[in-house]
Amino acid sequence: MVAGRSDSYNPREIKSFLEEAFSRIDLDISGRSVLVKPNLLASKAPDRAVTTHPDFLRALIELLVDHSCTVCLGDSPGYESLDRVLRNGGYAEMLREHGVQVVYFTGEVVKKGRGVSPYRDFLFGEDPDRYETVINVPKLKTHSMMGMTLGVKNTFGFIRGFAKGRWHLRAGRDRDLFASILVDIHRLVSPTVTVLDGVVGMCGDGPSNGDPVACGVVAVSRDAFALDAFIEARFCPGVTLPVTACAARHGLVPPFEVIDLGLPPVPARFPMPRASDTDWNLPRPIKRLLRDFLTKKPKADPAACRLCGICAEVCPANAIHLGERFPLFDYQACIRCYCCQEMCPHGAIRT
Repeated sequence: MVAGRSDSYNPREIKSFLEEAFSRIDLDISGRSVLVKPNLLASKAPDRAVTTHPDFLRALIELLVDHSCTVCLGDSPGYESLDRVLRNGGYAEMLREHGVQVVYFTGEVVKKGRGVSPYRDFLFGEDPDRYETVINVPKLKTHSMMGMTLGVKNTFGFIRGFAKGRWHLRAGRDRDLFASILVDIHRLVSPTVTVLDGVVGMCGDGPSNGDPVACGVVAVSRDAFALDAFIEARFCPGVTLPVTACAARHGLVPPFEVIDLGLPPVPARFPMPRASDTDWNLPRPIKRLLRDFLTKKPKADPAACRLCGICAEVCPANAIHLGERFPLFDYQACIRCYCCQEMCPHGAIRT
């Protein structure tokens, strides 16, 4: 793994770093067909730190084009169209300029595998096996349900659109089960390399309504389990988050060496999500027994809510209906997945 510092989204500097990093891990991309899978959760401005920054992607794509790659880019946003996210997020013109083909994860590709979850069949919106190289490009962010969203969680985007909600519904309030599902999906995607955009990350109530924070980190690894473990150890020391804990239990986090190209210090303040801050350090049997009492509930902020209805639309448990002034929650049905908070375009769902 290679990790280092970048204090800005200067494409030339990031491109130079990535070229050095690819060389250090002996990654040959020349002439390959490449699928770039960024985090394109929602159509937010780049300075909100919700999505992989367009200039970070520009640097990567320019490097791929320089190496005569055929470049495609795709993702499955939470509730908006991919075209809207690319247009509003400042990606569309850059992709046209570099001749990048946009791939819409709207197909039906059944991927089968015997992994660590109870499930064997996964319906993808795109087949990663169509490409010689898959480059996973997550954003360094907190996540209200899983603590952080990094390399492994980013490949959940291969599940198309609202089908993601069905996996949340199957897992219910069991974060360990959901972590095992994410691990299996990631292993089926099996990206060639993971490239983390941590120049500006998100802390607090991520992954869409937290606070941008300058982290100055870029990391590159052939193994996302190792990359996630490294980043989590730096940003939330002493805590093993659910995805990495699941991977470690099953021997999926390999020993790794970090080639340090000038890592910056960790931000002095990097608060984790309020929704899950009481859940991490308990033994698993106690977590299951007391989860209803320890897991915070989503609530609407009447001052910020515009009654757009997106929270009710994306809720996999159908636990939300719109009242006269703000959404009303059925907490018996609510599975604490926080999709409502994640998808709310106005930041009106609190925990």
